[in-house]
Amino acid sequence: MKTATAKVFKSGNSQALRVPKAFRLASKTVTLFKTPDGFSVKDEGAQARRVNAFAALAGSCPGFPDLPANLAANIKRDWE
Repeated sequence: MKTATAKVFKSGNSQALRVPKAFRLASKTVTLFKTPDGFSVKDEGAQARRVNAFAALAGSCPGFPDLPANLAANIKRDWE
Protein backbone atom coordinates (compact mmCIF):
# COMPACT_ATOMS: atom_id res chain seq x y z
CA MET A 1 0.00 0.00 0.00
CA LYS A 2 1.31 3.43 -0.89
CA THR A 3 1.50 6.07 1.80
CA ALA A 4 2.22 9.77 1.63
CA THR A 5 1.98 12.89 3.74
CA ALA A 6 -0.61 15.44 2.65
CA LYS A 7 -1.01 19.10 3.57
CA VAL A 8 -4.24 20.26 5.23
CA PHE A 9 -5.22 23.89 4.69
CA LYS A 10 -8.19 26.24 4.89
CA SER A 11 -10.07 27.12 1.69
CA GLY A 12 -12.73 29.72 2.46
CA ASN A 13 -14.78 28.30 5.34
CA SER A 14 -13.82 24.71 4.48
CA GLN A 15 -10.88 22.54 5.35
CA ALA A 16 -9.05 21.13 2.32
CA LEU A 17 -6.52 18.38 1.74
CA ARG A 18 -3.85 18.66 -0.94
CA VAL A 19 -3.70 15.24 -2.62
CA PRO A 20 -0.19 14.22 -3.72
CA LYS A 21 0.38 13.46 -7.42
CA ALA A 22 0.73 9.72 -6.74
CA PHE A 23 -2.86 9.72 -5.43
CA ARG A 24 -4.39 11.87 -8.18
CA LEU A 25 -8.09 11.18 -8.80
CA ALA A 26 -9.93 11.13 -12.12
CA SER A 27 -13.30 11.96 -10.50
CA LYS A 28 -14.52 15.40 -9.46
CA THR A 29 -16.18 14.03 -6.30
CA VAL A 30 -15.38 11.25 -3.81
CA THR A 31 -17.17 9.60 -0.91
CA LEU A 32 -15.69 9.92 2.60
CA PHE A 33 -16.19 7.31 5.31
CA LYS A 34 -15.39 7.80 9.00
CA THR A 35 -13.12 5.10 10.41
CA PRO A 36 -11.78 4.58 13.94
CA ASP A 37 -8.42 6.04 12.83
CA GLY A 38 -9.75 8.99 10.80
CA PHE A 39 -11.42 8.65 7.42
CA SER A 40 -11.24 6.76 4.15
CA VAL A 41 -11.73 8.15 0.63
CA LYS A 42 -13.57 6.19 -2.07
CA ASP A 43 -13.46 7.24 -5.70
CA GLU A 44 -16.92 6.14 -6.90
CA GLY A 45 -16.10 7.10 -10.50
CA ALA A 46 -13.16 4.70 -10.57
CA GLN A 47 -15.34 1.88 -9.30
CA ALA A 48 -17.98 2.62 -11.96
CA ARG A 49 -15.27 2.52 -14.65
CA ARG A 50 -14.08 -0.88 -13.38
CA VAL A 51 -17.65 -2.25 -13.34
CA ASN A 52 -18.22 -1.05 -16.91
CA ALA A 53 -14.93 -2.55 -18.09
CA PHE A 54 -15.81 -5.87 -16.43
CA ALA A 55 -19.32 -5.84 -17.94
CA ALA A 56 -17.80 -5.24 -21.39
CA LEU A 57 -16.05 -8.61 -21.05
CA ALA A 58 -19.39 -10.46 -20.89
CA GLY A 59 -19.53 -13.05 -23.66
CA SER A 60 -15.92 -12.45 -24.70
CA CYS A 61 -14.95 -16.03 -23.86
CA PRO A 62 -17.65 -18.39 -25.22
CA GLY A 63 -15.80 -21.52 -24.02
CA PHE A 64 -15.86 -20.40 -20.36
CA PRO A 65 -18.25 -22.56 -18.28
CA ASP A 66 -21.33 -21.06 -16.64
CA LEU A 67 -20.86 -20.81 -12.89
CA PRO A 68 -23.67 -20.69 -10.33
CA ALA A 69 -24.23 -17.37 -8.58
CA ASN A 70 -22.69 -16.90 -5.13
CA LEU A 71 -25.75 -16.70 -2.90
CA ALA A 72 -23.86 -16.69 0.42
CA ALA A 73 -24.78 -13.90 2.83
CA ASN A 74 -22.35 -11.02 3.21
CA ILE A 75 -20.18 -11.22 6.30
CA LYS A 76 -20.47 -8.29 8.73
CA ARG A 77 -17.00 -7.01 9.58
CA ASP A 78 -15.99 -5.53 12.95
CA TRP A 79 -15.25 -2.13 11.41
CA GLU A 80 -18.57 -1.77 9.56
